[in-house]
Amino acid sequence: MHAVQKGYRNESFAAELPDGRTLNLILYKREPEIVRRIRNANYVSDFLAGQGFAARATADPRIVQARAGEFVRYAALYHFLPGTTIPWETYTMAHIKQLGAALSDMHALLGPLPRDDLPLVAEECAALAGRMRRYFGEPGVQKAMAAKLTLSPPVISFDFDHYRQLPGQQALHMDFVRGNILFSETEKARITGVLDFEKAAWGHPVFDIARTLAFLLVDCKYKEAEKVCKYFLHSGYNKRGRSHFGNSALLEPLVNFFLTYDFYKFLRHNPYQSLRENEHFVRTRDFLLKRNIIAQTGMLQ
Repeated sequence: MHAVQKGYRNESFAAELPDGRTLNLILYKREPEIVRRIRNANYVSDFLAGQGFAARATADPRIVQARAGEFVRYAALYHFLPGTTIPWETYTMAHIKQLGAALSDMHALLGPLPRDDLPLVAEECAALAGRMRRYFGEPGVQKAMAAKLTLSPPVISFDFDHYRQLPGQQALHMDFVRGNILFSETEKARITGVLDFEKAAWGHPVFDIARTLAFLLVDCKYKEAEKVCKYFLHSGYNKRGRSHFGNSALLEPLVNFFLTYDFYKFLRHNPYQSLRENEHFVRTRDFLLKRNIIAQTGMLQ
């Protein structure tokens, strides 16, 4: 057993077997509906792996329940994928294009997969919008934002009804971001693995595209936003992949939604006074200011 690699939702252990194979033991964190998330993740990733896509596939279909008194954790065993994640600041134009192409190919492959038990992404996003609306509506939050960040809260008015009716609904990854993408250690910008399908959901591919693009815009700090979009969506997703998307009117509201959601998470999980030292928060804030989603209050700096 190798040293643990910790992620947002799980802990990963590489395990070498006597026959020379390496497997991946994933120990999942406790959270609501985690067993359903694991099953859905395995359903989608196993299907992709069966189509030749570099997704982490189960080595054993069972989900293990480990119990100590009332403390319960769940685990599963997967085939090991080679490669490594890399910092966003080292992403080149070629890396971003490959991300777009891989997401496009993944969407093309997932088209025939039945929904099964996958949650509806529009409903999940509507629930997130409700949480944000309640949080930013609290007088204490509004006062603290003005006093400590000189910011007014965003108005949460996103409407997902139209997205529910769009044709082309299918299985989605919904966490296609840096920590879940493995690149080759020897071949430039070649993706060797896609991990962590626990947020898999059902909806239009624009949700996946917007989620990834919102991350890229913030994290690729040495590249202009227009170029990031061009490399990822136009040169990668549309030209190099097997799917196509070109409706910016659908995309932009969702990118704004996910940027706002990331902003909300920063506020929920960090002391306000420390956020100005967090580069990712500052870049997220600046994108929201530029897009007129939040505003400066003019109070003490």
